[in-house]
Amino acid sequence: MTGRLAIALSLLWAGWAGCSKPHRKAKRAEGSYGLQAPGQGWVRVRPGGADHGWFHKESSASIYWDSNCLARFEDGLLTDLLTHLTFGIAHGEALREEALTLDGRDALLRVHDGKIDGVVVRVGAVVTKKNECIYDGLYIAPPKLFDAQWNTFVEVMSGFKTRGR
Repeated sequence: MTGRLAIALSLLWAGWAGCSKPHRKAKRAEGSYGLQAPGQGWVRVRPGGADHGWFHKESSASIYWDSNCLARFEDGLLTDLLTHLTFGIAHGEALREEALTLDGRDALLRVHDGKIDGVVVRVGAVVTKKNECIYDGLYIAPPKLFDAQWNTFVEVMSGFKTRGR
């Protein structure tokens, strides 16, 4: 299952990034922001159309962060932005939804069960807006292994800080 999930995540990200935005390097990220990188066991991966991506082999988990600013900024309710972010992955009712604050702005965190190319996954997603930018993060892992690296995602999310905008 670990290999199937890794392949499914790669296909999802390639497809999602390819359809939603042009490829760009993290150095040219739209929103200028910093994150605390995940620790031991996490390796940086090509993030497709996102700004940052990491993979944890032992738990088959992935973390992605992205920004969309100015012309690519679509103002909307955080609930709607999260629904759009996880469209095609999340299924059923949210397992968890929590309002929080990131970098002094309202943010929304939601956890869903879902499927990627037929592989069952659990998805944690967070979104916030600041200065005509939308910032979002995804944590994707098999449901049985989801909790193993959840705190890592929370640490990465907690380290989110915008710069200069």
